[in-house]
Formats: sequence, C-alpha cells, structure tokens
Amino acid sequence: MDITAPRPELWTRIAALLGALRTLLREAVPEHFHKIAADARAQLIAATALVRRYIHVLAADIILPERAVGVSPKNYNETPRTNKARREALFRLIEETRLARTASKSDGADTPFVQWALMMEAARRLALVLNHPERHALRLARMLRRRKGRVLKDLPVPGHIIRRLPPWTDALLLRLDEEARPQDWAGINSG
Repeated sequence: MDITAPRPELWTRIAALLGALRTLLREAVPEHFHKIAADARAQLIAATALVRRYIHVLAADIILPERAVGVSPKNYNETPRTNKARREALFRLIEETRLARTASKSDGADTPFVQWALMMEAARRLALVLNHPERHALRLARMLRRRKGRVLKDLPVPGHIIRRLPPWTDALLLRLDEEARPQDWAGINSG
C-alpha cells in the first residue's frame, strides 16, 4: 500500500483494519468459511464505511475550477464518437438509503466458497481504492458538484456489527464521519 497517501494518521489505521481483514480471508479455508463469515463480514462493512468516509474527507479539501459560463461541454466540430458502455465504478462513493427489500434468493444461500470469494473480491477492491485515494476523491468532488442532498447515511455501521469490532474501529469511524459530515455534527459538539 502507498504510505504517501494524504492524511496518513487516518490512512494507516484504515489500512491496518483492511490488512487484517485480507489476512483473515487469505488464511481461511474457503470450504469452512461459514465459521468466520460473521466476523469477516463485520470487518468488511466497517472497512467499507471507513474508506468511503476517508474519500469524503479528502474530497472536501479539493477545490475544483469554476465552470465556464455559456460554454457547451461538447465541441460540435469534432466527429461523433460511438457510445461506449459505461464502466462500473470500482467503489461506490455515495451511500444511498434504500427502502427495505425482500431477501433475494442468494441471501445466505451461497456456499461458503462463494461467500469467501465475494469477500476476497470486495476486500481487493477496497485495497485498490485505498492505494490511490486521490483519484476517487477527485471523482467524488466532481460528483458532489452536480448532486445535492444527503450522500452518507447517519449510521455508517449498524450497532450489532460495531459490537464485533475493537473499540478503536468505532472511534475512528466516528472521527471520519464527523469530518465527512461536519454540518450534521455541528450541533452535537457545541456547547
């Protein structure tokens, strides 16, 4: 991982949690993953929330240039391009609140090997995002320029998951949430 990442006091702690998760997953026997699945899932949920808020903190420090007034975003003199399929983002930067959904056929029905493989891929993607957070922060800053409204949930990680993690994880999550959503924390810390 890249030690020169911005805000190393935050980055190193997030990297430690993600590193512990990846070690746990690498050392697990995929066929017997069900024995540690709940703990691994809790670590993955916390690491995802930490990385997402870290990117939000970095994006808040980015100052984008002003948009030019009256200039079309497309140059009509250039030849038309073919429509390219949009790439799926490596990591979702915005937490959208969704209505409660019914359980899908795969919820909890996947084999331990499939659950392990999915978590390995999710942890790999988180590591890729954490290796180059500036790129994702710039993408988020551009996205937030267009988007209005809430972009992060009030409760980053449910309480039953926080109880499975060390106390420092909860403290780091609260610190990052406070920096990522300062307007929501303004009334809490005053007075």
